[in-house]
Amino acid sequence: MIASLPRSLIELVFPPRCVACGTWRHEGADPVCGECREAINRERAEPACPTCAAPVSPYEVSLGRCGQCRGRSLRIAGTVRVGLYRDLLGQLLRAYKYHGREELALLLGGWLAEAIETAPWRGNIEAIVSVPTHWIRRFNRPFHAADALASHVARKVSLPHVPILRRVRAGPRQIGLSDTERAVNVRGAFAIRKGVVLRDARVLLIDDVRTTGATLEECAKVLRHAGAAEVYAAVVLRVGWTHSKSSVLSAI
Repeated sequence: MIASLPRSLIELVFPPRCVACGTWRHEGADPVCGECREAINRERAEPACPTCAAPVSPYEVSLGRCGQCRGRSLRIAGTVRVGLYRDLLGQLLRAYKYHGREELALLLGGWLAEAIETAPWRGNIEAIVSVPTHWIRRFNRPFHAADALASHVARKVSLPHVPILRRVRAGPRQIGLSDTERAVNVRGAFAIRKGVVLRDARVLLIDDVRTTGATLEECAKVLRHAGAAEVYAAVVLRVGWTHSKSSVLSAI
C-alpha cells in the first residue's frame, strides 16, 4: 500500500534520512544532508599521494611518492581517490555495496569522475577497466560495485568501459589479511579475456576500496603482460594507516 503512494506523500509522512549520518534531511532528492556534504567536500580536498593515494602531510611527497610507496616497485603509475575510509564516506560506501542503495553509484561515481578529471595523467587514459569479481560471487550477488562505478565514471569522462579482465580464482576475501597474505591471496587470480591484446594502451583501473594495493597491482600486472603501456587507478576510498587497521578492515 505504501509503495503505491506518490513519492512526495511518502516523504511527507516518512521524511528521508541522510545516508551518511542518519538525520532527517530536507534537500529533496539529495541522499546526504548539507552538513555531511560539506564535511565530505573537506575530506575530498585533503592531500593524497599521487602514486598510491595515501594520506600525506605537507612536504611528505618526493618525486611523486610518499613514505608508504617510496622505494617499492609498483605497476600502478598513479592513483586518485574520493577520500579516506572514514565514518561519513565509509557509511555511504557500505550503503551502496551492502544495503541496496545502488543509486549511490551516481553520487560516488560523480565524485570519482571529478577526481580523475583533475589527475595530471588524465589525458593519457584511453579506456576504463573495472576490477572483476568471480562468477560465483556474482551469481550469489548480481550487483558488483566496481562494475557499476566504472560504467558511470566512463560516461562522465567520455571514455569506453571495456570488461577485458576476468577473475579466474575466487579465493578467500581480503578482509583481515596481512599485507603479505593479501598479495598471495590474489596472485594468479586474474586473467585477460581470450583474444585481447593491448597495444601500448593506457588504461584506468576502477575499484571501490584500496587498502594495500595488492588487488590493483595484480590486475595491473595482467594488463601490462597483455601489452598495456601504462596503468593508472581510481578508487572511491583509500584505507589510511592513520586508522586502526583491525577496525577499518573489519568494516570493509
